[in-house]
Amino acid sequence: MRRVILFIICITAAGAVFAAGSGGGGGGGGGGGMGGGSARAPSAYDLYQTGYANSNAGRYQDAVNDFKKAIALKSDYAEAYNMLGFCTRKLGNVDEAFTYYEKALKIKPNFPEAREYYGEAYLQQGNLAKAVQQYIILEKAGSKNARELLEKIDEFVNKS
Repeated sequence: MRRVILFIICITAAGAVFAAGSGGGGGGGGGGGMGGGSARAPSAYDLYQTGYANSNAGRYQDAVNDFKKAIALKSDYAEAYNMLGFCTRKLGNVDEAFTYYEKALKIKPNFPEAREYYGEAYLQQGNLAKAVQQYIILEKAGSKNARELLEKIDEFVNKS
């Protein structure tokens, strides 16, 4: 777990250093020629990792921007669509989140995390029946995410 956290911190720091060093402000020289050490543009994976770190830190709008950039580079990036749905939902845009979960599941139909979050979105809208449908799909697949969604369903049913 510590290695994962350290990795996320490193990726985030590297993204900040890259952003600070990538210019954008005009002024001095243009770096043509040799030996200048060119920085590579971030990959879809890099952007996904930065978005994931932003999401974990509660910076959902920053994460949304990162995931959209990742998808622009890799249009079939199911994990980025899933996290885009998650962050969009956390920002209160549940209807929009559904479209991202649906894209993730179209690309990767047996994607348990997307299925779980899809169910949670239905709960957020108050649609218990549709959330239970997602739970049943996860349960039939033997996914550990079924238990997590079931806990959310239980909370939904027992709140008052």
